[in-house]
Amino acid sequence: MTNKEIIVQVIDAFDTGNSDVITGHMTDDAEWHFLGDQAYIGLETIKKFFNDHKEVKVTSSIKNHIIVDGDTIAVSGEIACTTSKGILCDMYYCDIYEMENFKIKKLISYTVGKKKQSA
Repeated sequence: MTNKEIIVQVIDAFDTGNSDVITGHMTDDAEWHFLGDQAYIGLETIKKFFNDHKEVKVTSSIKNHIIVDGDTIAVSGEIACTTSKGILCDMYYCDIYEMENFKIKKLISYTVGKKKQSA
């Protein structure tokens, strides 16, 4: 399986809430950085993040670009999620994956909330 094929599986797993597939493609010392917010270091910490956010459900997802440069893959698009309290999160995103031996070593996530259109 190529790095791109792995990341396509990971993207699909994000959309369906399958954290086992996502973390199954990560190294034990993986890092996930939400720029401007916080970082999750180590596979167990990332698994805890998913466990703590089980109620978040993706309601729509569009992938605009998947760009591969060796062991680095960038994915951009749009995503909408809801929480258990019904709060809608509607965002643009760009995720940069750094791969090592066909596993995710580092994930850097950029997100920007969509502005509501004025009438």
